[in-house]
Amino acid sequence: MTLIFETLCILAAALSLVAGYIQFGLPQAAVASLVTAVLWLIELFSHWRRLKWVPSAGLLVFILMAGLGAWVGLSLFLPAVSVLFSLWAWDLSDFSRRLRRAAPQDDLHSLEKAHFLRLGVLGGISLALMLAALVVHLQISFGWLFLLALFAILGLLQLVKRVRMA
Repeated sequence: MTLIFETLCILAAALSLVAGYIQFGLPQAAVASLVTAVLWLIELFSHWRRLKWVPSAGLLVFILMAGLGAWVGLSLFLPAVSVLFSLWAWDLSDFSRRLRRAAPQDDLHSLEKAHFLRLGVLGGISLALMLAALVVHLQISFGWLFLLALFAILGLLQLVKRVRMA
């Protein structure tokens, strides 16, 4: 089941960029997005899956392609959706690697179900925040921006600490 969702996320990330770039008139960028997706899918369906860096590289390329789309004036919704789906695919890639190392007595179905539920809730919240950010434009002073950046850095430090403990 994880493999199916990971495949769908990779395709959705690529196709949202392809649709945006073709509408904008940049077919070379659309082809680059498709090539990235194909390379990621080849690694996904290979029997050995030893190239652990491919999902991270795919995520990086999709983020860079989405940034390029935002920079050239593409509608921000499609690049944002592409980043969301590529993040999901990257997360599912790591999750499937961890599932393959699970003990035989572990209930893999309930682990998958719980992970998909958490990923879906987080994705729904992310999508709602993205839509709100695209619709609502606020004027924020430098002090508030500094405070938000400080909280983001503290959150990332907390995440790093949790990852090291796990």
